[in-house]
Amino acid sequence: MDDTVLKFPNEIYDKALEEVVSKQLNLSKGEYEIKFKEGSSKGDNYNGIIYRVEIIKNEEVKLSIIVKLPPDNPARREEFLIHKSFFQEADFYDNIYPMYKKFQEDKGIDVQKDGFFQVPVCYKTLPDDPHEGLFFEDLKVTGFSMFDRKRDLTKDHIFLVIEALAKMHATYFSIKDQKPELVEKYKDIEDYILKQCRRKEAAMKIFNEKMKNQALDVLKYCKNEELVKRVREVLSPELHLLLEEGNDVQAAEPYAILCHGDCWMNNVMYQYDENGIPKTCILLDHTIMRTKSLRDKYYNEFMSVYFDKLSSFMQRLGSDPAIVFPRDIFESHLKKFGKFGLAMAIILVPMVTSDADDAPEIDDVADAFKDNKDQSGDVMNFTTAKTLKVYEQRMMGIFEDMYNYGYI
Repeated sequence: MDDTVLKFPNEIYDKALEEVVSKQLNLSKGEYEIKFKEGSSKGDNYNGIIYRVEIIKNEEVKLSIIVKLPPDNPARREEFLIHKSFFQEADFYDNIYPMYKKFQEDKGIDVQKDGFFQVPVCYKTLPDDPHEGLFFEDLKVTGFSMFDRKRDLTKDHIFLVIEALAKMHATYFSIKDQKPELVEKYKDIEDYILKQCRRKEAAMKIFNEKMKNQALDVLKYCKNEELVKRVREVLSPELHLLLEEGNDVQAAEPYAILCHGDCWMNNVMYQYDENGIPKTCILLDHTIMRTKSLRDKYYNEFMSVYFDKLSSFMQRLGSDPAIVFPRDIFESHLKKFGKFGLAMAIILVPMVTSDADDAPEIDDVADAFKDNKDQSGDVMNFTTAKTLKVYEQRMMGIFEDMYNYGYI
């Protein structure tokens, strides 16, 4: 997509845009011009096509909207569960976040000032297959920007995300504690990657084994024989079995909650102060610790900040963290579900460290999954000679930390 695009692929989206403009600006069709721009770069969003739409009146941009639409490619829609993805995201903005917001307000919390507010304004959702869509505020207009995933994060960036996640989790914990009927229907949500593994067993087995073998190859640089032995033991089962184990909701109860599930740098935007220090963040697309040297210095502090913020916010919401989610349970869950984190890293680190210009064409990847094609070729190679060193450093750092912290 480029700036020459003059319209949406379907009139359903034109009608939805008219409704958004009417509600936000009180303007009718014909009273404004529409300008389409590219909303994202290659590799930024695998599950959707992003438009930036400007509403112009008297040569002035009155409103800028980010529109996320599903891909047209049938294989991509089917293989990446596009409808399920859009439906769940629409449910978050239509139902889950409004529930969180009301619960906080009922407790006397000024949500925008010091509650869990770190989500973009969603003007409209279209959850119906096959014309799904999401219409958001354009955060760039208010000074937010995406962090360059090729750079190293600072502790300030990480603290902001950790605090946002802590408040998000505390809100769910408190609702589950005080009004469990409100969240009962969410306890059986099926994990996206696990659903893929189950429905496309043959293709996912090939893909997962490819990713696992690539990760294990990094161990050739490791001098710690005990670490190497332990990693190979943990990864001896098929990768999807580790994912199943880590997603065992019953094993997590009574402490299971809804999590973001895709909190990496392309799904976080930051707003900075005059000194270039990040002052707030917004979580998109409902990990972050990419640099081992940063984890070496601050990991324990990160965990303490998370749990302290979780506990204090839970108390403000009227629940007792010592009962709802005690510190010893938090620590034990880090170890109990650590293998899941490792399995996810093996799948995602190649994508996170890939160069956008060299990343596989997502439609080709979808076709490979659909036809159970041989995935040993370039179609599934996220790691190239240009990014291999970064990948190896990142993956080795994860192996070392997982081992040293006792998570595997």
